Amino acid sequence: MRLPRPESSRLRYLFTAGLVTVALFWIAWDNGSYGLESRNALAIAIWWTVIVVIVFGLLPREKPSRASLTIGALMGALALWILASLLWTASAEKTFDEFNRLTLYFGVFVLACAIVPRTSVARWIDGLAAALSLVAGIALVSRLFPGSFQTRDLETFLPAAVTRLSFPLGYWNGLAILVALAVPPLLSIAVVGRTPAIRGIALAPVPVIASVIYLASSRGGVVCAALGGLVFLILTERRWVAGSAVAVSALGSSVAIGVLVQRAELVDGPLHTDLVEHQGRSAALLIILACAATGAVWGIGTRVLLGRAINAPPIVGWVVVLVVIVVSVIGVRSAGPVEQFRTFKKPPSELGAIDRGDFVTQHLLSSRGSGRWQFWDAAIEQWRQTPLWGDGAGSYESWWAENGSIALFVRDAHSLYLEVLGELGLVGFALVLALVGSGVGVGIVRARAASGDERVRAAALTAVFTAYAASASFDWVWELTAISVVGFVALGLISGPATAIPAPLSVIEGEAPRRRPGAFGLGVAAVLIAWVIVFAQAIPLLAQREVDKSRAASARGNVRDALDAAESARDIQPWAATPYLQLALVSEQIGALPLARMWIRRAIARDREDWRFWLIAARLETKLGRVAAAERSLDRAVELNPRSPLFKGLVGDSAGG
Repeated sequence: MRLPRPESSRLRYLFTAGLVTVALFWIAWDNGSYGLESRNALAIAIWWTVIVVIVFGLLPREKPSRASLTIGALMGALALWILASLLWTASAEKTFDEFNRLTLYFGVFVLACAIVPRTSVARWIDGLAAALSLVAGIALVSRLFPGSFQTRDLETFLPAAVTRLSFPLGYWNGLAILVALAVPPLLSIAVVGRTPAIRGIALAPVPVIASVIYLASSRGGVVCAALGGLVFLILTERRWVAGSAVAVSALGSSVAIGVLVQRAELVDGPLHTDLVEHQGRSAALLIILACAATGAVWGIGTRVLLGRAINAPPIVGWVVVLVVIVVSVIGVRSAGPVEQFRTFKKPPSELGAIDRGDFVTQHLLSSRGSGRWQFWDAAIEQWRQTPLWGDGAGSYESWWAENGSIALFVRDAHSLYLEVLGELGLVGFALVLALVGSGVGVGIVRARAASGDERVRAAALTAVFTAYAASASFDWVWELTAISVVGFVALGLISGPATAIPAPLSVIEGEAPRRRPGAFGLGVAAVLIAWVIVFAQAIPLLAQREVDKSRAASARGNVRDALDAAESARDIQPWAATPYLQLALVSEQIGALPLARMWIRRAIARDREDWRFWLIAARLETKLGRVAAAERSLDRAVELNPRSPLFKGLVGDSAGG
């Protein structure tokens, strides 16, 4: 048996880790790949890769584990249930988009299971850690050196983005949660890195990550970082070394945050001033020093920690656990949990505004829910209307507009589990809980069954997925593609061959491996399914591109091209409402009002719960002199969104919220 040359192994490592780093960083850089076009193009690329892997026989020799097959079956069942909701949904377009969103994550899971053997898991963890650390570094640079990147007009659409760090994802909590997911992989490298230098470099980015979470003023980011670190500590067998790494990184993070706290204008604005530029330069230098010191202390310290066995008596460990529990209980009691919960439940209108001069720190330490309690309550009320099957995937936005209790535009319930409960009923809710529970359970089992470096890596991946699953309970990370891709990469690695327990050798060296019965048929079926998914992803992608062409042509005044592109979008995706809306707007632009009214009515037939379509219909009918029809359409628009500021005065004070 010929061993691989060190140069060859090093090249394979650099290629794999580099590819993972670049791919994940690009997904995050592209506004988190939140937009439909970015999301669908990514899904097509992933499923094409799956097809190539199957056709060219690039699958690892290990057969799929029972865990990966179970989780894959649950994802497939959830996808089919979403498709089934096309039979009763008010918007086939939104439901189909949700099906495509899930199949994107399914593709990520399949790819992580299919192409990552046991020998490559370390490379994927390194690539994951490097990509998220790079995102954190870019985000911090954008704040310390204002103007260094184009912020894509975030301040125009989201005024809070001026204060809370959002670049490059475009959403502060999303950015903080994404970089927080880097904590377990970095800790694992800090524990099992081959050399003290590598171990030290692994901890160096943690103060940057802490700075980003602080500047984003994200309590969700704090929870994910803390939970990820805690799960890693519990599952790894090298707890004393891992705990020491946590302590060193926490100290470095405290120094970095202390540097920022002393620079109020840099943290809370106004930005783009000479003072902020000066504060940014000095903060950058000090944070770099904090990172370097963190890495150096840990790198040097591991020469001692890892050079000898640390076998503390069990009583020491139990004393530490007891102290942590006591301190936690005292901290919770002193915080006044009952009053904090009451504050969390209150709508934003009942709470005073936070001082903008110290917004980041005050918000980070507050217990405000920012409307989450109301979002969750609306999802539960939606479920009560149709408890078994829900209103259809993608229906929460319309339900909230009509039935929400506060005047806020919301697309998501800020909780995957409650949103699925409302949209897909008990069936969808059970599938999601089974999926998440299976993933966490498999990770725990595999981490406990492994040993040495393999256990450390399995613990890190389980911690990443656990933190991701927890964040999905209080924010809309399911819709933030970059975060969900990281979560499902971790899920694929902890349930696939990458972390599977080695089976006893059953094949003698030199004997050709036997082909499993039915393998060819399964491969053909998998390729066909992948083709269908690629086709499904391409439909809305191509339609949206035609709609964008139509809008651009309309803005230039080229109505002929605008109509042609809109008609092309309709032909590509005839069940979607958006192409018909665009046809109506272009027809209105050229004065063809009867034709515009026909198109908007067809849009309404494809999404009867969207209040905006009814409002446009009312406008067109008014122009046509159809006053009674316009009043009926306006009434329907008001019914579907009674709290909109647009309709103030048309509804009673109670409805106006």
